Amino acid sequence: MLKKILKLIKFLIVGIIWTIVFFKLVNFILDYFWNFNLLSAQSWQLINSYWEAGGVIRTWQDYLLLFIFVLYIPLWLWGWKKCYHIDYIQLLLEPFALYNKKTLENYEKDISKLKIKNMGTKLMKAEEELEMKSKPKEPIRTDEEVNKIRQAVAEKINSVHYKE
Repeated sequence: MLKKILKLIKFLIVGIIWTIVFFKLVNFILDYFWNFNLLSAQSWQLINSYWEAGGVIRTWQDYLLLFIFVLYIPLWLWGWKKCYHIDYIQLLLEPFALYNKKTLENYEKDISKLKIKNMGTKLMKAEEELEMKSKPKEPIRTDEEVNKIRQAVAEKINSVHYKE
């Protein structure tokens, strides 16, 4: 129930603010190009008398005036819908998020230099360790050499065993 009330409040506040902004914007455009005020009865009478006297739409300014009159309500409703779906909390927090992002980028620039330097030495050490582990400590011997070593070890063992 509370969510529905909050949505209704947001809907009304956004609608009021959007209506004011939209009305001011359209009124500014109309006043700038034609000295036309939406709230002035005199302006509407001038348009009515022009149209009844056989007025013709010729210039781009005339087409813009017609375009504004025809699309005034659809644009107002479309803008209201778009403004309602904006996340205003995120929009208010955006400057802080941009500041934090910029600060982190500055720190990451300094850290990346250190990481690359440190990672390079660690990587070289890791490669050296892998090479050391993969290399046999003693060279591979042939069968003859192995048999000679076995005989020498057996003689040592026998000589020690007999001396006792």
